[in-house]
Amino acid sequence: MISDASPGLLEPFMSVEISLPEQIIGTVLQDITSKRGGQILGIKSIKARFSDTGDADELDESRKCLNALIPLSEMVGYSTFLRSISKGEAQFVMNFSHYERISG
Repeated sequence: MISDASPGLLEPFMSVEISLPEQIIGTVLQDITSKRGGQILGIKSIKARFSDTGDADELDESRKCLNALIPLSEMVGYSTFLRSISKGEAQFVMNFSHYERISG
């Protein structure tokens, strides 16, 4: 009965948004794509407020926002890695996205 169900192990994937300086984006892209299951979803410029008046409608070309899907197990120690390569300028937020079956 259980063999008919084809049980498998599921792994949580996180939706990760990284705010980082443009000069380290290549290093971060390489790191994410080299991780098991890491996928880049997109890169965009960050809107920033350069004065006290008006909305945040000007693009800050020196900073980028990178969106990715990464297995939770690959995120262990990522804060330390990101802080060290960016000299403390990069930060990330992660939220649960979905489960995927572990192959193998």
